[in-house]
Amino acid sequence: MTISKARQNLFALAEAASRGEKLEFVYKGRTMKLVAEKKVSKLSRLRPMPGILPGVTFENIEEDLRKMNAEVTADWERRNR
Repeated sequence: MTISKARQNLFALAEAASRGEKLEFVYKGRTMKLVAEKKVSKLSRLRPMPGILPGVTFENIEEDLRKMNAEVTADWERRNR
């Protein structure tokens, strides 16, 4: 279809694309496709974080927490450069 026809039916075309239909239109001699983006789970973006391991005692918990904080901070800084 032409871009003018696509513009007239934009909402119907968006609904069709969301159902998985393949849609194409021509603009200035080039074919364009309208495709619904696949929804990505927010949980798939989670990254594991270190925690307190079994066997950690309260005598050394402050030192372990300092070490864990330093590791997490270093990891965050490395990823966000």
